Amino acid sequence: MSTTVLIVDDHEVAREGLRALLGKAVVRIVGEASSGGEAVERVAESHPDVVLLDFNLPDMDGAEACSKILERSPGTTVIVLSAFGDDGLVRAAVDAGARGYLLKDAAGLDLPDLIGRAIAGERVIDPRAAAALMRTLGPDAARPQTNLTAQEKRILELVGKGLSNPDIGAQLHLSKHTVKEYLGNAMQKLGVTSRVEAVLKADRLGLVRLRGD
Repeated sequence: MSTTVLIVDDHEVAREGLRALLGKAVVRIVGEASSGGEAVERVAESHPDVVLLDFNLPDMDGAEACSKILERSPGTTVIVLSAFGDDGLVRAAVDAGARGYLLKDAAGLDLPDLIGRAIAGERVIDPRAAAALMRTLGPDAARPQTNLTAQEKRILELVGKGLSNPDIGAQLHLSKHTVKEYLGNAMQKLGVTSRVEAVLKADRLGLVRLRGD
């Protein structure tokens, strides 16, 4: 099966360039968007495997767009493309859940390969952006991400109350598969491998409330 891709950039020329970089790779472009709001709508409709997301959009920055996209489709892999590798921008994108951060002026960019690696779970970051990211992380670079979304926190709280995925889905009006995706994302961010560990660690870090209503 081909990988489905949504291209998000407010410049038509840039979108054409991305289509050219994808070339004849085994991908299927399921749509394009020119703003963050439009991207969120397209994602909600098609749930693409990958979103190629420009960081500088007319209505919101890439970090905000990334967060909203993952709220709507937690199973989607977001790869940010930017003309800038500033420390704060890279950190904001990664904290929002982006799996990749690529610079538009990178020579010999093998986009299909990078997409495949990101889908497989690898973080694909341009070396210049990676250096900027490490500067912001400092000595805590090995610490797992704890930027849980509101939905991920709510689901962990319900897991802590003993609810199953179908029960959580019924309460939050989500499919059990979507609940599973949210849990998987939360576990990855927390650096754990089980539901129980995720709940306990989130509670210990003060990210969720497991006692009281």
